[in-house]
Amino acid sequence: MSATRMMILGLVRWMQPVHGYDVRRELLRWSADKWANVQPGSIYHALRKLTEEGLLREVATEQVGARPARVTYGITPKGEDEFQGLLRGNWWNLGEVVDPFFAAFSFLPALPREEASAALRNRARLLRAVNDSLRAAMESGWMKEDKPVHVAWMWQLSIARAEGEISWCERIADLIDAGVPYLPEDYAENIDWAQYAPMASEASWTGERRPSSEPPSEPLSEASSEPPSGPSSAGSSAAPVRPSGDGEGRTSDT
Repeated sequence: MSATRMMILGLVRWMQPVHGYDVRRELLRWSADKWANVQPGSIYHALRKLTEEGLLREVATEQVGARPARVTYGITPKGEDEFQGLLRGNWWNLGEVVDPFFAAFSFLPALPREEASAALRNRARLLRAVNDSLRAAMESGWMKEDKPVHVAWMWQLSIARAEGEISWCERIADLIDAGVPYLPEDYAENIDWAQYAPMASEASWTGERRPSSEPPSEPLSEASSEPPSGPSSAGSSAAPVRPSGDGEGRTSDT
């Protein structure tokens, strides 16, 4: 709510006197619903609440025909103080960003290693595509002619953050492919890890390549280079499941 509160106060401060419709339109033009979590449906409610708190004031009310009345807003001295406090708080402090990927990554061992690696590499590809789109927009006339320079600086920050995550995704995918164990070496002696003991034997946790449970095939006769008759071990086993580019398992046609 603090981001929505700050942005509405800031826009009213810049545009006053201003209708709520124009505040909403400007926030959507900025795509604030994507990068600041400002929900379009909450803007009118926020304007009313800020007015009730004495941070905004109703300058005028216009009635055109049978249409709903349109209120024009301005900021109050109390609202100015609130805006300056929120503005400087966000400039000088670090805010926590909630990303559902962190919750999913905490259950990394629940995925087969091949799928986890493929999903991370796919995430890196998606981030690269977003960065390419931002770079193209920054080079367009729309950005150079219609936006303040600090908008491009903000997009540069998004690109830099994504570049860091791309590098991380690829590095962790390499470690998963290399079979790096998920558990520390002394997990068996650590009481805090005792609850994970039943899972420690799973290949996804240890990174070990388990030997096949199928019996070994008959050795070839020294007198003949032909394979033994009957179905081969490859033909009798289930087709392997391999991760696709989107992270979902597919059955191989081989």
